[in-house]
Amino acid sequence: MQQITLLLKQNVGGPAKPTIKVGEVVKRGQLIGIPEGLGAYLHASVSGKVSDITDSAIVIDADNEQPKDFVPIEATDSNVEAIKLAGIVGAGGAGFPTYAKLAKPITNGHLLINAAECEPILGHNISRIQTDAEKIIRGIEYVKEIVDAADVQIAIKRKHTNAVALLEEAIRGHDDISLEILRNRYPEGEERAIIRDSNINKLLKTDELPYAANAIVINLETVFRVAQAIEDRQPVITKDITIAGRLQGDNEIVSVHKDVPVGTPVGTLLDQYPEMADYGELIMGGPFTGKHTERDQPITKTTGGIIATIPFPQLNGEKVGLLACACSATPERMKEIAGKMGADVVGVQWCKNAVVNPKTGTAKCINPGICPGQAEKVLNLRKMGAETLLIGNCTDCTNTVMGIAPKLNLPVFHTTDFARRATGERIMRHMLPENDQ
Repeated sequence: MQQITLLLKQNVGGPAKPTIKVGEVVKRGQLIGIPEGLGAYLHASVSGKVSDITDSAIVIDADNEQPKDFVPIEATDSNVEAIKLAGIVGAGGAGFPTYAKLAKPITNGHLLINAAECEPILGHNISRIQTDAEKIIRGIEYVKEIVDAADVQIAIKRKHTNAVALLEEAIRGHDDISLEILRNRYPEGEERAIIRDSNINKLLKTDELPYAANAIVINLETVFRVAQAIEDRQPVITKDITIAGRLQGDNEIVSVHKDVPVGTPVGTLLDQYPEMADYGELIMGGPFTGKHTERDQPITKTTGGIIATIPFPQLNGEKVGLLACACSATPERMKEIAGKMGADVVGVQWCKNAVVNPKTGTAKCINPGICPGQAEKVLNLRKMGAETLLIGNCTDCTNTVMGIAPKLNLPVFHTTDFARRATGERIMRHMLPENDQ
């Protein structure tokens, strides 16, 4: 019997308050939690019996046989209300309740759909385009009508040629929808970069939201879930996931699993790969911004990927300097990786473009993906005693690091190396011709 763990808080805002009790039998799609204030409705992703309710989660012992149908959300004439009742949140990782995001009209403004697959390796958004392009376009039209936008741009990287062709076909006859073709760089797909490179052509300040450009940016899977809620009255009970790593011996595999029940343990997904090679760690999310996870952790409404990295190289106490990027792993996450490498961290520097929030310790980039040069920061780390660098920079910043680090005889590791090597992707160092494609 499989256990499903549904976290009460999978979103920005407060947690859902359980509406069921231990011992109750629930059906797939049944409402089991309601938020107080800003938050998201929570639904059973499987049929079964509630075996535990904690301060943070509802645990369901799933029935061995699962139905394909579900308990529909309440009928409503309001599309915004349907989105709220379905418990839709930003599927790209932020988890902001979608009904609240769409509550403010952007009359004559711009709706931007993020289909970029900003992080390398991840491929579930592109896979969803390949199977459900028409429904995605209908979801976009619903959202456009709700927020009263004048036009829509779908941001997607040029390298996804098949998905681009499918979208071009799907938007025929939709004169208000066009494609925004992005380069194959990181962080192409960050919302301020999308706005900057769109026909809006405006670089927002680090403390400005898209509303400052009379725009809304919304993830592609999110608009697909919007269409499901409005057309099928389906709540959010599943998530599209990319699973990647050396999943069959030394074979490097990237596999998309669509409609995984929310609350499924990571280990249950990995059990489908019994010949999986030894790994360094499991990452939930993408290689840049993902976090360490364990096999017993549940999939949430915002989970995008599960990546098994290669085993970490051991530096045996070598002195390492960390160069953090606003678009990537935090210094705390980088220290965690350095610890797994057996390194002695002697200094930390932020990228020159990073604007750090002193309250949260997080940062935003002044101009995402466009680097002013990192020579000063590399020299600072060298003065701190660094013998090796561990960096988390974007494509352009990494290129500038490689302009000086070799001259100082400083070996360079990137925080994404271990995930990329596990999936056969080229590690990121110098700018390549493919990055301009």
